[in-house]
Amino acid sequence: MSAPLPTAEVNTTKALPLILLVEDSMTSMELISRDLREHYSLLHAHDGEEAWQLLLRASNVDLVVTDVQMPRVSGQELLTRIRQSDNPKIRSLPVIVMTTANDNAEKHLAFLNGANDFLNKPVDPLELQARIRVHHRLTHTIRELEESKKALAELATTDALTQLKNRRLFYAQAEQNLADCRRNERDMSVLVLDIDHFKKVNDTYGHHTGDEVLIRVAKLLSRMVRAVDTVARFGGEEFAVLMPETNKLGAAVLGERIRSVIEKEHIVVDGQTIAVTASLGIATLAAEQVESIDQLLSIADRRLYLAKNGGRNRICISDDGRSRFN
Repeated sequence: MSAPLPTAEVNTTKALPLILLVEDSMTSMELISRDLREHYSLLHAHDGEEAWQLLLRASNVDLVVTDVQMPRVSGQELLTRIRQSDNPKIRSLPVIVMTTANDNAEKHLAFLNGANDFLNKPVDPLELQARIRVHHRLTHTIRELEESKKALAELATTDALTQLKNRRLFYAQAEQNLADCRRNERDMSVLVLDIDHFKKVNDTYGHHTGDEVLIRVAKLLSRMVRAVDTVARFGGEEFAVLMPETNKLGAAVLGERIRSVIEKEHIVVDGQTIAVTASLGIATLAAEQVESIDQLLSIADRRLYLAKNGGRNRICISDDGRSRFN
């Protein structure tokens, strides 16, 4: 029967970086822990297998310090598992390997396996703290850069007002879906929506109220589509919905539902109730025989204007202005 997994030795006075210390010698473990516990929270593991199980369970480990020679799973095997992990956070963890001063073969192997640094045993306390501090700061900086990159990517593909996807992301997703649908011989539809008389809303109630109307319509659209669909704000009062694996009938049914829900939604802003309607144009890949997303959107746009010219608050599914199937 295996021993229970070790628990964290945590300094609770303040949030501290969490170090996983892997060492089968209790004496070495205690000496190293004594040198670190003032500035770090510690997790202890007696071999590579215990350490690996801890890494799978503890998502907040910041750095690993491991011995090489251990029972069950060695430090080299642990290092290999970390670098080959499917979890990017585990895979990118900094790992400091402890070896004896004259064991160059182990050092070379650890380097090949992806070690970030080495410590000679017996470990010098000042060197230990210095190396951990350097690698923790470097990792923290890298993670901050990755988060900033992710945030910038999100800003580049998200409409600031409605938090829907923007035109750029819509086109990228549409191109990918177009390729998938052609490869698998499946259909795809797009829907373009425009809020009727939106300029009048802005002129009558002000741009703040107009923004609230856009936000409310965006939320309605997001709630009504499937997870695989993409809803985007194209600009102004115009929205678009990408519907993969959706034929003309399915797109028309969704379009009519959207039109009806918007018509019935009375939006209250600063105590004022604003009723709005929307016009929608729909185009479908199989029915239109188009070659590109631009062509499909152009057809949907044309039908949107047919819906507007036909009286607004309606959908249009064909170039003759029809709003429903016979």
